[in-house]
Amino acid sequence: MVRHEKWLTAVEDVAELDDPAEARAVLAAVMAAFARCLPDAARGWLADRLPSPEAGPVRDPGPANLESGTDVEAAVARRLRTTPERGRYLTQAVLTALARTDPALAEELRGRLPRAVVETLAPAGESPRDAASHRPEVPTRLSDEEVARGLRHLTGWSGDRHGIERTVQLPADRITPLVERVQREARAMNDHAHVERADGGVTFRLRTGRQGVVTEPDLWLAERIDEAVAAVGSGGRPG
Repeated sequence: MVRHEKWLTAVEDVAELDDPAEARAVLAAVMAAFARCLPDAARGWLADRLPSPEAGPVRDPGPANLESGTDVEAAVARRLRTTPERGRYLTQAVLTALARTDPALAEELRGRLPRAVVETLAPAGESPRDAASHRPEVPTRLSDEEVARGLRHLTGWSGDRHGIERTVQLPADRITPLVERVQREARAMNDHAHVERADGGVTFRLRTGRQGVVTEPDLWLAERIDEAVAAVGSGGRPG
């Protein structure tokens, strides 16, 4: 098993991060994304070789539907609420740090990941800090292709560059807790979800500004809505 503190230090150094807590979040996001590239058996193999903080997300990271480096960097970006460019460099930094601390595990992981992931995420040599590391004041609008790619990793969403939506069917007593949780998530992200209730369900619609465009923060909020639906819909209540 790779030594956790040594790996964290290497991630912090290679990615030029500010503190160990940030490195820990990056490491968890990247390894969870890699797990979504692997079948269940390989996820177990990877989790058994990781320290406990990262093993949990690897064992149950979500559907195994990431097939390329672009998919991985987008998943990392959504989890860390940053740009895809930043997600790419952070992912490359984690791979480089793993190669420094446990070369055998790094090589075996590369052998198990889809070739399209390994080839796309080959380090480019540019410093992660030189990538677009902060959300711009005005988020960049996404194209239909970019929206479609983002929706592939969400549950039950549809739409295009003008807006996305998801309708959820739930018992009546769970609709209000779900809506309240979604509204809290939206406020925390300085975003807004349009909510339309109907008998037996609720529809969430996301877009940015009056122009009706979709941006990365809309996809981030959609992912948080998916998490809220899973928690409340399974009997959980928002905290």
